[in-house]
Amino acid sequence: MPRKAVLEGGKRDEILNAALELFLRNGYEATSIRMILEHVNGEVGMFYHYFNSKQEVFDKAVAFFFKRSGEKISAIVTKHSTLRFMLEQLYNCYTSSMEELSQLANGSIHWSILYALHDQTLEAMLPAFRSMIHGLLQEAGKDDGYGKEYVASFLLKGISGLMHDKTFFALPPEIRVQETMELIGRTLQIPYEIFED
Repeated sequence: MPRKAVLEGGKRDEILNAALELFLRNGYEATSIRMILEHVNGEVGMFYHYFNSKQEVFDKAVAFFFKRSGEKISAIVTKHSTLRFMLEQLYNCYTSSMEELSQLANGSIHWSILYALHDQTLEAMLPAFRSMIHGLLQEAGKDDGYGKEYVASFLLKGISGLMHDKTFFALPPEIRVQETMELIGRTLQIPYEIFED
């Protein structure tokens, strides 16, 4: 007999929040369904009412967190016009997301989960970043389609690498944004004035 559709909210969201916290702190392998259920005072039957497996609750917990982050990122790109302002907001959003994750895990995120979340963060940011790059190329008259699908991903992963470079991240925020804009401009071969429009 097929399972009934499960609505969002309530105990389901409580399980997702508890699962995310435990996965962040302990890693995937060291977190059990039993641990999650103890955290929410639940029973095994309740877990399987909402989820089919530990993998499913992990995937949904990560998606649950990044749905909110993705919505914030999309709002940044669609609301604001200058690249400088968008980059400042994207850096702030990324930093606050990582701080929120660190708080959920009591300051200690398991490396395996951090790696997975980093990939998910980039995936959540990519559509908005791709739209921004496409707009810059259009404005510069270079929107010929060649490599357009890949350049946004290439740049976003490069910027992500910079954010994890201790020397770069020690720079004042305005210098990080300036350096990033120059890197994007040189890569896309577009005039710098476009960034300030």
